[in-house]
Amino acid sequence: MQIIVYRLRSGGHRIPGADPTLRHALRGDLQLVPADVGETRRRARLLGPDGRDLTQPLEYASVKQIRGEAMQLSGVEITSRTTKGRATKWAQTWLCVWDESVALALLSKIQVRPNDAFSPEYDDED
Repeated sequence: MQIIVYRLRSGGHRIPGADPTLRHALRGDLQLVPADVGETRRRARLLGPDGRDLTQPLEYASVKQIRGEAMQLSGVEITSRTTKGRATKWAQTWLCVWDESVALALLSKIQVRPNDAFSPEYDDED
C-alpha cells in the first residue's frame, strides 16, 4: 500500500514540531510483516518502486495509534553493526498518512519536553 511516512525521531530522540527536518517525507509501499517465519514480533518496512528499503526497517514494530487518516508505528531502528557484531539500536516512531495535509497539521502540534536537564533537547535553551 502506497503511503507517506514521516520519521519522528533522530538518534532515538523526538524531533520538535518546529524543526524543518521533521517535514522530510518518504513515499513508498508500507509492509508490516512477521520478522521471521513463525515469530510474533513484527517488522515494518517502507519499500521503493524497486523493492529496496527507503529507510531502516522498524524491528519490534507495533501500531501505537490510529486516529482519523493517520497511523503511528513505533519500534527499534538498527542503524549499524560494529566490528564485534553489536548493533546500534535507536527508538523510532513513524507517522503514516495517505494525505500530506493531514500530516502537516499533526506535525505542527508536536512538542518535545525533555525528561531530564542533561537531555539533548535542552542544548538550545536560553
